[in-house]
Amino acid sequence: MKKLRLPRLISSGMVLQQKKRVRIWGFDEPGRKVVISFLGKEYEAIADEAGYFEAFLEGLEPGGPYVMNFRDDADGEITLENILIGDVWMCSGQSNMELPMMRVRDKYPDEISDCDNDRIRTFKIVEHADFHGPLTDHLTGQWKAAGKDTILDFSATAYFFARKLYELAGVPVGLINASLGGSRIQSWMGRDMLNGYEDFLALADQYADDEFVAGRLARNEKQAREWDEYLNSIDLGLKENWRNYNGRENMPEENPAAEDAYWQQVQIPFFFKDTALKGFIGSVWFRRKFTVPGELAGKEAKIWLGTIVDNDTVYINGVEVGHTDYQYPPRKYAIPANLLREGENSVVIRVKCQNGQGRFTPGKTYAVFNDQVRVELAGTWYYRIGGTCGQVKETDFVNWKPTGLYNGMMAPCHKYAVAGVLWYQGEANSWESENYLDLTKRMVKGFREKWEDDTLPYFYVQLPNFCGDVYDIDRDGRGSEWGRIRELQREALQIPGTGMAVAIDLGEDNDLHPLNKKDVGSRLAMLAAARFYGNKAQCGGPVVKDIKADTVKREDGSRYVRVEILCGDVSGGMYAFSENKGDEILDFELADAAGAVYRAQAEIADDRIILSCEGLADEAVQVRYCYANTNRGALVYNRDGFPMSPFCIELEKK
Repeated sequence: MKKLRLPRLISSGMVLQQKKRVRIWGFDEPGRKVVISFLGKEYEAIADEAGYFEAFLEGLEPGGPYVMNFRDDADGEITLENILIGDVWMCSGQSNMELPMMRVRDKYPDEISDCDNDRIRTFKIVEHADFHGPLTDHLTGQWKAAGKDTILDFSATAYFFARKLYELAGVPVGLINASLGGSRIQSWMGRDMLNGYEDFLALADQYADDEFVAGRLARNEKQAREWDEYLNSIDLGLKENWRNYNGRENMPEENPAAEDAYWQQVQIPFFFKDTALKGFIGSVWFRRKFTVPGELAGKEAKIWLGTIVDNDTVYINGVEVGHTDYQYPPRKYAIPANLLREGENSVVIRVKCQNGQGRFTPGKTYAVFNDQVRVELAGTWYYRIGGTCGQVKETDFVNWKPTGLYNGMMAPCHKYAVAGVLWYQGEANSWESENYLDLTKRMVKGFREKWEDDTLPYFYVQLPNFCGDVYDIDRDGRGSEWGRIRELQREALQIPGTGMAVAIDLGEDNDLHPLNKKDVGSRLAMLAAARFYGNKAQCGGPVVKDIKADTVKREDGSRYVRVEILCGDVSGGMYAFSENKGDEILDFELADAAGAVYRAQAEIADDRIILSCEGLADEAVQVRYCYANTNRGALVYNRDGFPMSPFCIELEKK
């Protein structure tokens, strides 16, 4: 016999959506009457043939905590406590939405120490894909309030959104977090939203075969294990115990000081591609000595080593202090007390490269330190190859396939009333961007249909600056994969009820996962506050209202192209600024009909940006701004401190 049961979202600590029709549902024996008591009212529901029942609450005002009671006519009873009423936001996307406060705690220590707020709560859904169809309930998840014991698991973007929104409105905020690193937009879409995308639907059908999926997962595990076992079996560094480095081990007996006999010098940080290690696949060991002052000796400390591609194990004085299996997390390891000694110490790093694109990421911290003392580790190191092998076979990321995450994580949320959707995604679609705008439109339409709200707000983050996985910060010709995605995201503003947080100034050129999630969340919150609470403060940067292009003839007969860009949302004018790329605006370009692109000089004049281009022989057909993975120079802001969105706009033919 079935017993009274509730879905995971309907549980103690939940936040209910204010001022909407709120569905409360559950399951019981078919035909049973269930009475729901809340805020002095009773709501009756009858379980249908499948055992499903529902009732609707309306006109809820912000507040709480409250109690909700369920009882059926078989003496079944459930009581939910500590319920709040406020605004609930569906937070989804890939790694920059998923990225937890744990990863940014060193950047925001004050915010973490001052995080206790029972009015901000999250419901985190653990990664799960299902290709058989939408689930009716989540397999995981519970409501948790922001506090010192929970904050590190909150999505950083979502938390800072909630914190700012609560500061602006004082209304409880609930965050439903369904996100996964590396996921594509099609992963978060149902079959009906992908109608016509036969390749996506065929993939979904293929992965609905449980036996096939089990085989793919087993193959992934077998490939990784065999590659690792083989490399370990041939690694000379493991056989000779290179983790222990006293400056004389493994040196030729006739000349122990001949450091370069087996070990080569290299300057860390560096890209393998710029050295003799170009294209290297296998294991390579790095080592150096460093001097510890007396005030650091014997004490707990930290060692930071930027990010390393692909896998590392770190030893201090022969003792392992840290290990990371993949390239993206920052290498931040704790050094226990009594391991560091006064004077000479050693650090050894074993790096495993799987795909020939190894690096110690430039622009990161490489140091041993505590609150009082810092010892820099960037500079001269010595390296030696432990073993060389073939490239690891490609992993099949099953959960990224179309419909999987939608069915397993998103679909069970649709019955739960929300204020809107927050979306941070696009990186994983940058190499296949041609359909991204259409997929976005379909997804927004689909979400609105599922939540039965034609005006459901959809606020999203435009991709920030980033140079790419194998980048060179000094190169002039940067890729434009992210530039294309940003333009499609900008064009998505044509969908009614959407808002975009521009983040071209909030990324890190050397990191796919920039740490400044506070400003990202705040900009999203400003959009929401303007929509829901009538906040009059500016929440976006300059927008292009009109563009005029002319060919100007000088007295000497020479010609140049002049473009005037009229901007809106620029009360008080505009200015150019960059924290680390100079004061000159270098990111405006003009393109001709043949597709040739020319850099244009730019100057700001009140609410206009004036471009001039000497090299363009024909008339301009396209104007671009920051249409690249990252910016070269200063960015354009309005006086409220919001940046102009990157764009690529076609000019009307004369």
